[in-house]
Amino acid sequence: MIEIHRNLVRNMKLHRKLLGISQMELAERAGISPGFVGEIEMGRKFPSGEKLEKIAKALSLKPYKLLMGPEDFADALGPEAAYDTADRIKKRLEKELDDIVRGMDPRKGRPK
Repeated sequence: MIEIHRNLVRNMKLHRKLLGISQMELAERAGISPGFVGEIEMGRKFPSGEKLEKIAKALSLKPYKLLMGPEDFADALGPEAAYDTADRIKKRLEKELDDIVRGMDPRKGRPK
């Protein structure tokens, strides 16, 4: 898999999880099939420009941001911001895991 494809897979999964939506919900928002979203996230398929735009819009992103690598974000925001963002993401994921272990729905903040 080439770098731009790896970036797409990583960024799609990350932003989908940050929004707290499933592959199915992303597919519905983007107007594409859930199977296609799964194939992209597994690295088996690469979307056309039109579908990339739909996915980005569904994730509230500009399409080019789905193709950026971590170093691109660091360059755009400055090195301190890249570490800050990574730290915030890590803390949020740790909290969601704690909620899941305690039997809480991380998206709703209440017991399942």
